[in-house]
Amino acid sequence: MPVENEIDLESVLDYRKRYRGLIGIRSKVPLKDASMLSLLYTPGVAAASREVAKDPAKSFQYTCRGNTVALISDGSSVFGLGNVGPEAALPALEGKAIIFKTFAGIDALPLAIKAGTTEELVEAVIALGPTFGAICLEDIEAPRSMLVAAMLEQAMDIPVLNNHQHSVAVGAVAALINAAKVAGKELEKLRVVINGSGAAATGTVELLLEAGVKDIIVCDRWGAIYPYRPHHMNWAKWHLAKRTNPECRCGSLEEVLEGADAFIGYATGTKLTPDMIRKMAPDPIIFAFALPEPEILPPTAQEAGAKVVATALSNYPNGINIALVFPGLFRGLLDVQARNINITILMEAARCLASLVPEDELRPDHILPDVLDFWVAPTLAEAVARAAIETGEARNPQDPHQIYEWTLRYVYEGQAVLVPEPEVGPDAPLSEQALDLRRRYKGALEIAAKLPIRDHYTLNMYLSPADSYPAFIIKDDMDKVYDLTVKGNLVAVVSDGSAVLGLGNIGARAALPVMEGKSILFHTFAGVEAFPICVATQDPDEIVAIVERLAPTFGGINLEDISAPRCFEIERKLRERLDIPVFHDDQHGTAVVTLAALYNALKLVGKDIGEIRVVINGAGAAGIAVAKILLAAGAGDIILCDTKGIIYPGRKRGMNWAKEEIARQTNKEGRKGTLDDALPGSDVFIGVSGPGVLTPERVAKMNPNAIIFAMANPDTEFAPRPGASRRELLEAMKAAREAGAVIIATGRSDFPNQVNNSLGFPGIFRGALDARAREINEAMKMAAAKALASLVSDEELRPDYILPTGMDFRVAPAVAAAVAQAAVETGVARVEVDPKEVEERTLRFIYEGYLARK
Repeated sequence: MPVENEIDLESVLDYRKRYRGLIGIRSKVPLKDASMLSLLYTPGVAAASREVAKDPAKSFQYTCRGNTVALISDGSSVFGLGNVGPEAALPALEGKAIIFKTFAGIDALPLAIKAGTTEELVEAVIALGPTFGAICLEDIEAPRSMLVAAMLEQAMDIPVLNNHQHSVAVGAVAALINAAKVAGKELEKLRVVINGSGAAATGTVELLLEAGVKDIIVCDRWGAIYPYRPHHMNWAKWHLAKRTNPECRCGSLEEVLEGADAFIGYATGTKLTPDMIRKMAPDPIIFAFALPEPEILPPTAQEAGAKVVATALSNYPNGINIALVFPGLFRGLLDVQARNINITILMEAARCLASLVPEDELRPDHILPDVLDFWVAPTLAEAVARAAIETGEARNPQDPHQIYEWTLRYVYEGQAVLVPEPEVGPDAPLSEQALDLRRRYKGALEIAAKLPIRDHYTLNMYLSPADSYPAFIIKDDMDKVYDLTVKGNLVAVVSDGSAVLGLGNIGARAALPVMEGKSILFHTFAGVEAFPICVATQDPDEIVAIVERLAPTFGGINLEDISAPRCFEIERKLRERLDIPVFHDDQHGTAVVTLAALYNALKLVGKDIGEIRVVINGAGAAGIAVAKILLAAGAGDIILCDTKGIIYPGRKRGMNWAKEEIARQTNKEGRKGTLDDALPGSDVFIGVSGPGVLTPERVAKMNPNAIIFAMANPDTEFAPRPGASRRELLEAMKAAREAGAVIIATGRSDFPNQVNNSLGFPGIFRGALDARAREINEAMKMAAAKALASLVSDEELRPDYILPTGMDFRVAPAVAAAVAQAAVETGVARVEVDPKEVEERTLRFIYEGYLARK
């Protein structure tokens, strides 16, 4: 009979709709004040980026990478439904992510990839290497999945596991070890018939051979596979034929089952009849693992004489699910920073899993532990870590028993008990505190379950058959993916590390700390689930292709720290190809917040935007975008400078197409020369460049009541040198005021008047996601700037308060409402939303931690 805790399938959909998918992404460290903001984001985050830039291996120490797995699927083989597309694979991937977290404390990110060829899929996954510590392939059709796994294993220096090949095999062999004992048979002498010739069958064959089983026959729908079978063969079946069926038996499944000791079924649509079981050897073992319907139901198989029956379903005894395997397997691999997974590691995992049921407790309906036995993953992790060390795959050997204890403590006590005490005090330099924080927490970002596994009922929501139900719904109506998965609230923070803060081209791994910080701000201020995607290429066309392939997973794309002019081309192409918002924050987020700050600063000094002269130092992504939004807002006199001086049409040195384009719209007097030649007669200086730029002498050249926005990060334009102390910066700002500056702002959270895009992007994406906008257009950006500026009333406005602070929780709700309204008014919204409801819901999340639909 089925076990208790049957799931109401409609309740599965209700939970997913209510919580906007079932996984969340959040900070490991609560962001409650400005000091913590300075540690998790700018300026403190630069310390971790600098360390990783010097030694990329430290990305495992200072970021989430060392505890993060990419869960990859193309949706080509989901629950026996066939190729349902990547979007329909997302519910199952979310379930796997929750199982990873619950049983082993691993952060696993679902990534549904749209790839036409095997090479496209492989290239997309390889590009993810800087972000993740391991790769888990899921629901990819065979033999493609095996090719993908093999190619990735050769190309990547992190573990690559094909879940339906390797984890399935570990579970099946562990179950067979114990089932043979129950049936009174010797494992090595079993005659095993496997039905199905895909990845699961291939992995099981390899592991059975390693375990000493010699008589194995594999069947597909055309019968037994044997060498030189003249029909329906491919390279994977030739491989199976080479390793199995030593007597070259041929015939149908029914024929080769005669006299067999064990049946292991993986093929959807196959029916195993009672007569077929009766013709097997006495006390046969039946593993009916096909999904969503097993080859035979357990009661029927038992009535036909089967001694042991197992399925892959959670609603019958002996439900053999890979959830028993992959959490502990990956825990051990990650903790020793394994390079690869080998057959010895898998075999040790199978033997360990089998040993967890003592022989005196074995019985026909109990051959493996229950999935809810929380000591399974810690024990497996210990065995896997030991095998990885002994086979030379571990880069970071550790005491395997310590890994067991860590994992067990996590499972029962939570993450907090594993965080060591600080090694530096509150009086230490900010950079040292920031590094210590990231080291202690192993990065700053984690994945969490919105509906935690607490009992068999909640567990069964993530196992078959319940976890297949949303896939059916999405397969028939792709728009339902927004309702039933995290996609509608998930943003990819994409970087190639080519222009990180003011640190330059430090590479994707060194960019990861910044992208983690960015993701934390998304969630803290607006309830947006955001995750870093730091890619291993800086080729614009390759970045576009990778993001396009990842797009089925995400509701929006935030491009970050990509150098100009490449960033303009990448954003343009992605906006043309995708029907979700694509937003380069270094351009548009910076521009929106700068315009808001300028609106209020001009109020204070009594000047009109149409009558001022603005000098922008820095003609990269941010500088050009700021110039464009100021032009749109009515500023007519703008001069841009770069390291070669004033930009003007036809300049010979240091130009590119983006600078040529903006040169034709600015510098109306045709000035030439250096920054010193641009500053006389200017009212506003906007710096998006680097340190060593602003001196008192230069400020003195500007008009009276000068406005200075020194926004370079982490070293502002006031800094006399890179890494200047806070005291040095304060002295430089004091000298600037004495030289005529009335309003000074920076991009840092530890000074007044932070003109930082963190005031913009959380609310902008919240509004765009709630409206399911196809893009973020100019009207939405202008609406965001005006909403942000309006949050400082005329009565509150003063030289050291022209914008709300970084911890002002009114900002994102107000910006979100304005953006959502503009999306509806300009026709880019897929759904009609009430801006007031968007604002109230966002504010409710900030204070209550719950972003739910009605």
